[in-house]
Amino acid sequence: MYRRNESKCLAAFLLAGCITLTGCSGTNIGGSSEEAFDSYMDELFTDEMTEADTVSLHYTLAYPENYGIADYDVTLGHYSVENFEEGYDGMEETLKKLERFDEEKLTMAQNLTRDILIDSIRTDLSVKDLTLYHEILGPTTGYQAELPVVLAEYTFRTRRDIEDYLALTEQMDELFAEIVVYEQEKSKAGLFMPDYAADAVIEQCEEFISDPENNYMIEIFDDKIDAFEGLTDEERADYKERNHTIITTDVVNGYETLIDGLTALRGTGTNELGLCYYDDGKKYYEYLVRTATGCDDSVDELIARTDDFINASLDEMYTLISEKPELWYMYADYTFPITEPDAVMEDLTVKVSKDFPAPPEVNYTIKYVHPSLQEHLSPAFYLTTPIDDLENNVIYINEKYFDGEDSNMDVYTTLAHEGYPGHLYQNCYTGACGLPLVRNVLSYPGYSEGWATYVEQYSYGISGLDADVAKLASLNNAASLALYAYLDMSIHYKGWDREEVASYLDDYGISDEETADEIFETLISDPANYLSYFIGYQEFRRLRAEAKDWLGDAFVLKDFHQFLLETGPAPFYIIEDYMQDWANEQKNK
Repeated sequence: MYRRNESKCLAAFLLAGCITLTGCSGTNIGGSSEEAFDSYMDELFTDEMTEADTVSLHYTLAYPENYGIADYDVTLGHYSVENFEEGYDGMEETLKKLERFDEEKLTMAQNLTRDILIDSIRTDLSVKDLTLYHEILGPTTGYQAELPVVLAEYTFRTRRDIEDYLALTEQMDELFAEIVVYEQEKSKAGLFMPDYAADAVIEQCEEFISDPENNYMIEIFDDKIDAFEGLTDEERADYKERNHTIITTDVVNGYETLIDGLTALRGTGTNELGLCYYDDGKKYYEYLVRTATGCDDSVDELIARTDDFINASLDEMYTLISEKPELWYMYADYTFPITEPDAVMEDLTVKVSKDFPAPPEVNYTIKYVHPSLQEHLSPAFYLTTPIDDLENNVIYINEKYFDGEDSNMDVYTTLAHEGYPGHLYQNCYTGACGLPLVRNVLSYPGYSEGWATYVEQYSYGISGLDADVAKLASLNNAASLALYAYLDMSIHYKGWDREEVASYLDDYGISDEETADEIFETLISDPANYLSYFIGYQEFRRLRAEAKDWLGDAFVLKDFHQFLLETGPAPFYIIEDYMQDWANEQKNK
């Protein structure tokens, strides 16, 4: 159980962190009619996008002017206690308006949207008194790690996009100064991160600005300016000079502010263990689990489910090997028949057509993480596309995780996770289904990462591997994710320390103390992250089993996948409610 594949759908963290479903005025909803509801949804979306940070706006809409959003402040947003409080006030106003709509007067699709929005707001409001528990920084998925990548991929479609980008990068020092103030408030409340987490963030920041003149944000910007049509040589030179100045001053200053701020706060943390050791830590962790998974089971129930899954998977693995002893040696040396990324994507696109509906016609580009970020970014990630520009997609591969003797081991399943039928496919298919625009301001990692993990597991069976090897590899991958999820919940909810984590890992053949410490610190710094993958995957499996039980011989896997994709990202307990109606329709067919 050594192989694991962390991946992430970038840009979602921006939406989740900055969009607050604030109330909007002017819409008459007294009649609770279908027309009034649609009008309110459109107005809510427009208001959210107008008030959102510009990066979120840009990654949601390629051409905001086509949606009535021509005038907006160019901003990276704000991160402060006051900003959270204003957001909660807006949520409460929106909740009141949503609750005034009469379910009986809305269509099923409208009620689905209403249910999702109400649930999202109520969930966020459940921790309105725990604002300082939120953490934006982290060694792997922190804002300081992901913002440069998201900005580097900021698409230049118009001259305004270029100007917006320059204005945004110029604000990085201001935003990081604001984040330092927030971290100081966390420190006063006894909620500052452990020193080892602060050290990891500081080290990452230092590495990022170690050679400002050769920062990859300069190189990528220059390439994009050279490719932008319609500029004169003088304009190109001016843009490049402006960006160079901003990167070497404002951006560097921002990271230095972050480094100095975190360095000054070292030693002020009161807890080096899980969230449960804080006064309201268990309550906050329950919130993280619910938002990360989209599952309403208690943490104790999820712990029991995960433990059962690990044991069942290991039993199945042992049975396979005992019945076919040579399988262990086959598994130890296996490689996927196809390993070149573009060839893998082409193979997946053809093979998944058996069990998944045909996706819309789109393009994709596979890029590689810049060396300066390889140490701190995930093995691979997909950058979500705007809802009005689904044709152009980008997948990043971090070569650090694919070099060496195991370099070919995970390319196939990684691209299934990120591409077809994973993030890229799901994002584009659902985006083309015409869901209410406001659905795009919500983030459901349990659905998105759970889907990508679900299809990653599926891909082992179509990869061309020996069937038993594929089964063993799939079981190992899922059991590894389950192990990390189990440890996450044990650390943050049951209070496990380093020794207990090391002892648990030793039971599964991971006896290296340094590895155990690394796993412990990773889970401390990013609570509930692994649950999005594993519990989300488990929920898709549970829904599929439930649908098969309801439909019997009438169950068709492709139709089930189509239902999930057309329903779109949502909590699983809401999807399940609407799945019964879908199942009844299938029976009638």
